[in-house]
Amino acid sequence: MASVVEGRQMTERERLVKDIYHKGVIFCKPDTPLQEVVRVMADTEIHAIMVAEREGEPPVGVVSHTDAIAHYGRPDLGSIRARDVMTPHVVSISEHATVAEASRKLLESRIHRLLVVDDEGRPLGILSTTDVIRDMRGSRWVWYMD
Repeated sequence: MASVVEGRQMTERERLVKDIYHKGVIFCKPDTPLQEVVRVMADTEIHAIMVAEREGEPPVGVVSHTDAIAHYGRPDLGSIRARDVMTPHVVSISEHATVAEASRKLLESRIHRLLVVDDEGRPLGILSTTDVIRDMRGSRWVWYMD
């Protein structure tokens, strides 16, 4: 059986981004010290933090693990700001897009995460390559050893 989402015909087997992404987004301000960004990443196991001027505004960038580790070993992490290390272009996708569309966007953009947004463009969460891999796997399974 097929259904129609945002003008696209879909089969029942097509999954949507809204079915698999991580809900919630962690933000920091552009002037947040990299030391604090790294602390939040380490303590929350988050791999990317969105950068925005104010709460509720669209992000102006994203600080990923890769952006942060480029500064490993520097003694002045407190003087480096999120704006200095962030990737300025945030790639987003609708929560109503298919996982196949999201996968193509990840590959074409050569990134590991997409900002998931609602119909008004408000951030809802993050879809990562790990989310896609877990969806490809399907149900959890257990190794059995004799």
